[in-house]
Formats: sequence, structure tokens, C-alpha cells
Amino acid sequence: MDLSIKTLDRICLVIVVLVPLICGYWVVSQGVKQRRQVRQEKARLSESLKGLALAETNLQRLDAAIALARTEIKVLNDSIPDSAKIGEFLKQLDAMVKKRGIVLESFQPQPMVKDKLYTKIPLRLMYRGSFVNIFNLLHDLETMSRMVEAEKIVITKSKTTKECRFDLTASIFTR
Repeated sequence: MDLSIKTLDRICLVIVVLVPLICGYWVVSQGVKQRRQVRQEKARLSESLKGLALAETNLQRLDAAIALARTEIKVLNDSIPDSAKIGEFLKQLDAMVKKRGIVLESFQPQPMVKDKLYTKIPLRLMYRGSFVNIFNLLHDLETMSRMVEAEKIVITKSKTTKECRFDLTASIFTR
């Protein structure tokens, strides 16, 4: 096997041409693989960021709902105090009666009724005044910060004057 210089040159030339081509192909294919992996990772990160943004939005909604619930619980706790605080209630009631120009004829506390979660204190109140003022007083009682439940209402009109008589049995609550 005699190799001539010419053949040897051709073999070397083929090797010199093939080796860089093979190496170039390998480098390009590795680059393409890395680009594909980078694109896939970017897509995964993008999906993760979208999920994270959605989770953050849901967290903000939950925080707002919790804040609203805390506010509602505070209002409810304020409307049903731990102790009766009858004196405070009577001061508020007196201010409403004076504001409306109504005359309190009778105030009769009734026996307390205990339940599992609260104690109900019924009060019988009798007033005299104009129908409009009595209506406004009833509205004031329903919208006051303390929970008041009107159980029985009897309004009778006087035959001699324009005033009405208002008999109200209402309950206040304690825990």
C-alpha cells in the first residue's frame, strides 16, 4: 500500500474540510438545542409569572374580603356588647326622644331571656307624640349602632288631639 503524496494530500484535505464541518455542525446543533431550551424555560417562567400574578390578585381580593369581614365583625361586636350597658342605651334613647319632641310615658324592663350565644333584654316603651316623629324615632332605633329588635308595635291615635300613642316592645342584646 503505497500512498502517493497526491493521495495523502487529498486525504488530508478531506480531513481538514470534514473536521471543521463536523465541528461546526455540532456547535450549531448545540446552539439550536440551547435556544430551544431557553425558549421553553422562558415559556415556563412566563406561565409561572402569570400564575403568580393571578395568585397575587387573589391574595389581594382575600385580604380585602378579610378586612371587610373584620369590619363587619367589629360593627357586630359593637352592636351586641359584652355587658348590657343599659345606661348608655338609655342616654342614646333619651337624646333621640328629645330630638324628635316625643314624650316618654313609661319605661318597663322585662325579664331577660338567655340563649346560647346572647342574652335578650326586652324593654317596653310607651311614648306620646306626632305620628311622623314616632316614625322617625322608630327609624332612629333601627339604624342606631346598638342592635335593637322591635318585637311588638302598637300605635293608637288620640281622639282629642293630633298625637299618637306608641307602645313598643323592643329587645337589646348582650353576649
